[in-house]
Amino acid sequence: MRRTRVEVAIVGAGPVGLTLACLLQQQGISFGLYERRRELHRQPQAHVINMRTLEIFRQLGIDRKVAAAGAPLARMRYINWVQSLAGREFGRLSLMGANPEGMIERLSYSPTMVVNLAQNRLEPILHERLQQLGGAVHFNATMVSAHSGDTSASLTIMDPVGQETTVTADYVVACDGAGSAVRRGLGIEMMGPSSLQKFINIYFTANLDRVLGGRHGPVHWIIGPDVRAVLIGFDLARVWALMVPFGDPDHVDDYTPEVARNLVAKAIGDPTIPFEITSIGNWNMSAQVAEAYGAGRIFLAGDAAHRFPPSGGLGLNTGVQDAHNLAWKLAAVLKGHADAALLETYQSERQPIAQVNCEQSLMNSMKMGAVDDVLGASSLAPVRPSDAFATVTVIPDLGFGGDGDGDGDGPQVHAKRAEVQDAINQQAEHFDSLGIDMGVTYEVGAFVHDGSAPVANSVQTYFPNTRPGARMPHAWLTKAGRRVSTLDLISSNGFTLMISDTGTQWRSGVSEVARLTGQFIAVISIGPEGDYQDPHAQWRNAGGPQGEGAILVRADGHVAWRTITAVNDPTSELCSAINHILCKSFAPASELVA
Repeated sequence: MRRTRVEVAIVGAGPVGLTLACLLQQQGISFGLYERRRELHRQPQAHVINMRTLEIFRQLGIDRKVAAAGAPLARMRYINWVQSLAGREFGRLSLMGANPEGMIERLSYSPTMVVNLAQNRLEPILHERLQQLGGAVHFNATMVSAHSGDTSASLTIMDPVGQETTVTADYVVACDGAGSAVRRGLGIEMMGPSSLQKFINIYFTANLDRVLGGRHGPVHWIIGPDVRAVLIGFDLARVWALMVPFGDPDHVDDYTPEVARNLVAKAIGDPTIPFEITSIGNWNMSAQVAEAYGAGRIFLAGDAAHRFPPSGGLGLNTGVQDAHNLAWKLAAVLKGHADAALLETYQSERQPIAQVNCEQSLMNSMKMGAVDDVLGASSLAPVRPSDAFATVTVIPDLGFGGDGDGDGDGPQVHAKRAEVQDAINQQAEHFDSLGIDMGVTYEVGAFVHDGSAPVANSVQTYFPNTRPGARMPHAWLTKAGRRVSTLDLISSNGFTLMISDTGTQWRSGVSEVARLTGQFIAVISIGPEGDYQDPHAQWRNAGGPQGEGAILVRADGHVAWRTITAVNDPTSELCSAINHILCKSFAPASELVA
């Protein structure tokens, strides 16, 4: 049996595992990244990358590449409810919003934008970046077992010919997906419903421009008399997935290529549109969060720790943000800068966020029933294999009148259409969750509470703020005429102290605090005479420190501590805050200075 030693062993090279590996590599932490597949994912799978995740990718230097690879924003226009793509339209939801000024305001909250990019196109970008940083993935490496001990953890990995390798590590992170073998081996249970709906996934390529017209968008709900499905657009040009609900007594094997082809044809609704099926799969929709985010020296991240309905696109994003939270904590502990108790804050911070996101995803899914109720047709009623061959001679008008190819007229039809559109408008939270995206705030964890009340963010609204535990807000600053985001100033290898240009009391003590704690502390002053200027008062309005105030920011961009006024002993105050955050006691500054 072969043996190897690393500081962190990562199981699973999906977006979460790859992101974690890149972040650890940046921190100079040795790792082994083990993937049972022989290559990266080939199917599109997840496709929504929100602004917070893009900010993390920005830290890795790949945000522009990810954005450039995504679907054109001009095609991210609508969510459509239709009988078929070529048939009757029930209604649509604009992704651009009813208020153009509101869209402009959204652009002020982050230096990034939401990207629609399939997972199988995101993973190569992450993999390439990992290789550029000097890291690698061990493919064809099946996890046999994982064990946690008092001073180390271990993995047993098997290659395709049965050769086993024992990997000894300080810590193990399981990023091995919804069916996580590591989680099962630890005996960690999942909380929440294990199966809400089962789907057949039919991946295909086609040019659907002719039937879509000007209704391009990432999601199309198909509610026809003999096919019900969700059509997902990945590049919004040629790559699609038709998610068809199914259930007992039917089995996945009943959905043969012939069945799949007929279902896609019915969903398109125009027999002259050519398409090619690339693969057929299945998946189970659940809404669960792990009861624990690890055991001993083994941690869970991504789908191994939480499974959401896809409604809202929060799964991949929550997982990448798990990795961002865990990476700096692992590095701080492994470098001896923090006590191992810091790692306990991974669960106390991330599990509540997963629960909120899980509940929101489930609510989004359940709210879809409001459209069904008004239409009088179920969007997720199971589709039998025999439905693929059924010939519908009479298309129900569902109160729209007409013959199914067009609508009738009159007050009743107009009232029906207005009622359906109102129900569709109520789905806005499903596709517009700015508050959940930007407003991630921890209530318990590695930061110092200042007694301030929680900021009243909602699903759709976000109020930039610097309350401890919150993501530090983005603001555009300038330096020598060059525009810079506050997020670009955050150190990935320590802490960042944000002060005003008049906060001179903080500079003299920072080098002493760094010496006492072993932490690198970058100091950034903002103001007319500072390192950076705030010409439009964006930073001031977002809660940036004024006068002798200061904000301490963690490597993952969350506010760790702040004071809005001057303090008597800045060195001791800052040292005390870092002691608390890193769960480690240091000698008082007065003793070492003497």
